[in-house]
Amino acid sequence: MPDVRDSFRNVAGRYSRSTFHSSSALLQEVLDLTRPKPGDLVLDVATGTGNTALALAPHVRRVVGLDLTREMLNEARRVAAERNVVNVDWVIGDAARLPFPDDAFDIYVVRAAPHHFTDIDAFLREAHRVLKRDHDASFIDCAPPMPARDVLHEVEVRRDPSHVMSLTVDEWVGRLEKAGFEVETAEARELAWNFEEWMDNQDIAPKLRSELAQVIDEAMGEAREQLHPEWRDGKLWHAYWHALIRAHKR
Repeated sequence: MPDVRDSFRNVAGRYSRSTFHSSSALLQEVLDLTRPKPGDLVLDVATGTGNTALALAPHVRRVVGLDLTREMLNEARRVAAERNVVNVDWVIGDAARLPFPDDAFDIYVVRAAPHHFTDIDAFLREAHRVLKRDHDASFIDCAPPMPARDVLHEVEVRRDPSHVMSLTVDEWVGRLEKAGFEVETAEARELAWNFEEWMDNQDIAPKLRSELAQVIDEAMGEAREQLHPEWRDGKLWHAYWHALIRAHKR
């Protein structure tokens, strides 16, 4: 399995500026889902360049942003310093082996990352372990419906070999319940997705970019109806979905 750090160490700056990752409207979505309070201690897993952690920081006591990739955390530190955010700690670590005690955090959040995780069940067990009892965890990740997932999966793994699998919302619910969570809310949110910006995040070469656009543009049947690809001013747009989930630990 490719090392996820190889996919991100050379493009960290792109993710701190990425439309999806840094969008104020989509970060408000995180705040609405997590419902932070001033005294909360938050764990943001796979924080990347810290977009989620930095959005939560003004609303809580402290945030811990954890990621495997040192270069992504270095970019997060740079942005935090630029914005004078002082209540975030940046920690190198693995979502499936968290370096924290049991029942440590008031909020657990992970965004746009679990599709890279090789052991979903281990990651969810760890999320459940470090979250305090009677508190909530929030999960946001790509979650296309079938059969669009099959089309997007081909694009995802060729764009970024560290991609493992995007779970559907129903699959998410099943895995979360297996880990001991009670799912409070779980829905799929569809966005109009700018293919070129998506490719830019990983600095995809023109030839591969063209091939991947063709995979989406030539989707057939129900997958095409779901993706509804269209060209606007010479650029490909299509549907893309994320699961928005809040789950409770008793």
